[in-house]
Amino acid sequence: MKAVFLDYESLDKQDLDFSLLSAAFDDLILYPSTTAEQVLARIQDVDVVISNKVIVNAEAMEQCKNLKLILISATGTNNIDLDYARSKGIVVCNCQGYGTSAVAQHTLTLMLALATSLLKYEYAVKQGEWNKSPIFCLLDFPIVELSGKTLGIIGYGELGQAVAKLAESF
Repeated sequence: MKAVFLDYESLDKQDLDFSLLSAAFDDLILYPSTTAEQVLARIQDVDVVISNKVIVNAEAMEQCKNLKLILISATGTNNIDLDYARSKGIVVCNCQGYGTSAVAQHTLTLMLALATSLLKYEYAVKQGEWNKSPIFCLLDFPIVELSGKTLGIIGYGELGQAVAKLAESF
């Protein structure tokens, strides 16, 4: 079985081991990136396409007689013509459940940044406003005290549960 990864550099910063992925195929070609003009030439004779962001449209798939599977190394599927793939029996799979703890942490980071007006204060400090303040600190932007507050999470799927768990650990 022949496979191609169209844009592995969109994920890899020389820290990923592709040996298990390579072992899953008779032949795996890794392309750092692929332009729209290169897609057809690179996927025309393969059984499996792996893509993170590269668009694989109906026109390209139509000319790929061996194509059986498209793996998306991301959570979305907007870069694949799903209707066409379905009509031709080409299976499309995306990644699920990856990065959950990182996304939960990023969610809490953003909430804390908003609660403390972090970016506004950072900008003010860089502009020298803290030094110009007539009092001991700068109080130009509201800060929401979180003590005694309740965090409400809408949706309690995998990410919602991860955010709740992380928030409880504070």
